[in-house]
Amino acid sequence: MKNLFHKAKRYLSGIHPKKSHVEFITALLSIPVLLTVILVNVNNLNAKNKAEEEATSKKNEIIISLPPTIKEEKKDTPQCKPDIGPIDISYPHETDTVSDNPLNIDINYTSEGYCAVVWSYRINNGSWSDYDDKSIALYNMSSGDVKFELRVKSLISGKEKFLTRNFTYKSSIQPTPTPTITPTMSPTPTPTGSN
Repeated sequence: MKNLFHKAKRYLSGIHPKKSHVEFITALLSIPVLLTVILVNVNNLNAKNKAEEEATSKKNEIIISLPPTIKEEKKDTPQCKPDIGPIDISYPHETDTVSDNPLNIDINYTSEGYCAVVWSYRINNGSWSDYDDKSIALYNMSSGDVKFELRVKSLISGKEKFLTRNFTYKSSIQPTPTPTITPTMSPTPTPTGSN
């Protein structure tokens, strides 16, 4: 260590005395400044990276907001029963023969205390109608046996109930008779000539 100190002293004594002191002091003072600048830049880069990571994680964040439940929405009103209340088809009766046009299907539903329901129907295993709570009127039906099916669905619980009614429909509309074509013979000309 003494050897290193003597070498540094000899080196420094060889430099111009006034100039060397100023340069030496300037060099010594610039080292902390440079270190401070480097540390500030590293800290700024780290803070910037952290902010970018937080922004990216917020973009990928999924926010789920659930609608309020029925109990929260209707605190002051009494709750309805989620089951399907008493319901039946009151007209036409089973095995009736009807000829009304339109044929109104009467559905009796006791909604007192029960949640709202909707229904859908089909005739003779056809396609189901859309769900609604309107009355059902059937127009211009063909004569014959009818299997009327009704499916009732609770709007709250999704529970379903099926009802079936079998009856005979006799159309009051008379079919248009098809004209009958009677073939007639028309005389055919016979060639006349001399033989």
